[in-house]
This record gives sequence, structure tokens and C-alpha cells, in this order.
Amino acid sequence: MKATVIKNTLLSDKFGYLELKCPEIAKEKNAGRFFMILPHSDNVYITDTLLKRPFAICDITSQDTFTCLYMVAGRGTKILSEALPGNHFLVTGPVGNFFKFEKDKKAALIAGGIGLAPMINAARYLKNIGSKVTLYYGGRSKNDILMYDFLKNICDELIITTDDGSMGIKGNVTVPLKDKISEYDKIYACGPNRMLQAVTALCSENNVPIDVSLDEQMGCGVGACLGCMINVIENGQKVMKRCCVEGPIFDGTTIDWDSLIR
Repeated sequence: MKATVIKNTLLSDKFGYLELKCPEIAKEKNAGRFFMILPHSDNVYITDTLLKRPFAICDITSQDTFTCLYMVAGRGTKILSEALPGNHFLVTGPVGNFFKFEKDKKAALIAGGIGLAPMINAARYLKNIGSKVTLYYGGRSKNDILMYDFLKNICDELIITTDDGSMGIKGNVTVPLKDKISEYDKIYACGPNRMLQAVTALCSENNVPIDVSLDEQMGCGVGACLGCMINVIENGQKVMKRCCVEGPIFDGTTIDWDSLIR
């Protein structure tokens, strides 16, 4: 199916915010799922972008439209950054599993870099069911912190961290989280795998449940290519899971982080 570009907003030299019209994806009611997009605009055939790219459904803006965040990292995302209103892309979705939320709880959302994407929809969903939401958002520097004013309006508390201290608290997200982690009923996180590993370890030490959304390379998005396999621990044994089908969301304490990060 096709998605039509409504708006393409460049947020910095490497990040952008794409609004697309595709009712089949915009009708998704659960937070955390993703879609696949083929970066060939309007039937322009480009041989080095044969595979679709996975992107989290960031925000549902109407019954027909939704948004995604992208980071320019290669040929495919460069094409997305140059998309104009009215351009069309082939898409598949929604795919993957989703976050399972409980009403009237105190939740912490942890986002690192482009891992902010699924946290926006998650924050809206949690607020709609009466939960109190704190968003921890980390980047290398202030240049990696996107949509600050927008984020303040979708959560109860916004805590910013940067590695170099140029904005918010100096350090990674675990620096402020470790002092407040016992306040939360559950934590939801997305970002670099090393950050997710550190947050999961902190949750395990404090007996706080955590779900993580993994950002793995995917070739098909439907479990056929087996290109996004990860190891999880079930009943003391390593079991391989397809991140695009059984994930991208997993109980962080079940992931074999050593094999994932190696």
C-alpha cells in the first residue's frame, strides 16, 4: 500500500519528522508497533535501497495520518529527508507487537536518541488511561534533544540528560533514574542497546518491571528473512526470537544482552 507525504520537517542536520497519510496504519490503537517503508519515492527505482526500512509509529495525528522520526544515516534515510509533500512511498504495517499498559499507574518512559519515536505515542496512550508519566530523554549533546517544548506537553515530567552536559543533567539517563526508580510501577524504554542494558540492570536491582523496544536492522518486517534474530532466556535456556514478529518489545530481563551487544 502507499503512504502520501503530508509534511516533512527537518529538526536538525540529521533528524527529521515525517507526517504520512495512510489510513491503514493511522487506525492503529496500540503504542509500540512499527511500519516498513521502501525509500523509492514515486516509483523512482534506486538499486541500493531494495529493502524496506523499519520505523516506529511515532504519533497518530488524525484518523488518516501518522508521523515517524528518522535519523539520516544512509542512502535510504537521505531519500526520506528530501521527500516533498505529495510524494508517495510503499509501506507495510502496522507490524510487530505492542506495549501492554495498565491503568492509573506511575510509569517512566526512557528514550535515548532516535528511541524517542515510540515513546511519544506511548506517553499519549498512558495519559489517556490515567497514568502519571515521566519521560527521561537522553542524547550525546543538546543537538540530539528534539521537540523539547512539544515533549513537555505530553508528559507530567520531562527529564533531559546529555553526555556532555550541554543540556539538562550531565551523564546518561541512569544518572537521574537511579534516585527515583522505586517511585515507578513500570518502565518502558527504547534507545541504544547499551543504554537499554544499563536501564534493565537498574530495574532488576530494584524489582521494577521493564519492557524494552529494540531497534534492530530488519529486512522484511514479517519474520521471513530471519535477519533480526535475538537471543532471549526462557526457562534457563537461550531461545531465538524474531525481533520483527515476537518483538520489537520484550521483557528487558529476558534478553541475552551480552550476545545482542557483542
